[in-house]
Amino acid sequence: KRTDPHLTAVIFFPMPHSIILTWFGVLLSLTFYSPIVAFSPACNIHVECQRRKPSSFSSSKWSSSSSDDPVSRLPLMEAELASETDEDKRITLLESIDHAKTSAEFGIRSAQFRFYEAFTNQDIGAMKDVWSTAEDIRCLHPGMESLNGPLAVLDSWGQIFSTGNAFTIEPSRTRIDVSGQTALCSCIEETPGGGMLECLNIYRREEGNWKMILHMASPIAVRRAPDS
Repeated sequence: KRTDPHLTAVIFFPMPHSIILTWFGVLLSLTFYSPIVAFSPACNIHVECQRRKPSSFSSSKWSSSSSDDPVSRLPLMEAELASETDEDKRITLLESIDHAKTSAEFGIRSAQFRFYEAFTNQDIGAMKDVWSTAEDIRCLHPGMESLNGPLAVLDSWGQIFSTGNAFTIEPSRTRIDVSGQTALCSCIEETPGGGMLECLNIYRREEGNWKMILHMASPIAVRRAPDS
């Protein structure tokens, strides 16, 4: 039970037995108690992560940089710029780097849009297209243990969509960090009624496209200002 005087609702977190109950329990709580609903990461939810062997990328489709993909070549161009002394070549490299960074951010924002569009429309085909098909992908729904691999991840989305109860989640406060062929995208997922979840999505560059390899979301506390 919560005793914080700034929290205006008391929420209990029993360990769920299915993905559907977990997701919709969270969403319904956020909807009907928001915007004064309160969640805390301090609740006792034990998540047991499966230990996985490191993946080998020596022959994987995303391991080698494509010569015609400026985003994949971005780290190489930046390294080349650091050692280049010819001014004309430096200007050309700077222009190419700027173009690659712009292309990367546009691509990641597009992938984010397609993910939340598939989520809102409950379109399992579109959701499948967002995710990588690699075995090292991972998804953590609120309050649940980690799901690993395409089969488990997509099956979980299929269960969520099978209820037919559509809802809209809007991302806000998006922050994008690109490192080589990997992009970290953090945001706040806003639910109907004002509830919020902290979210992290990770994308990887595969054959010229950004594919999701990790999605995790967790409810966060929404506190109202003390009465003056």
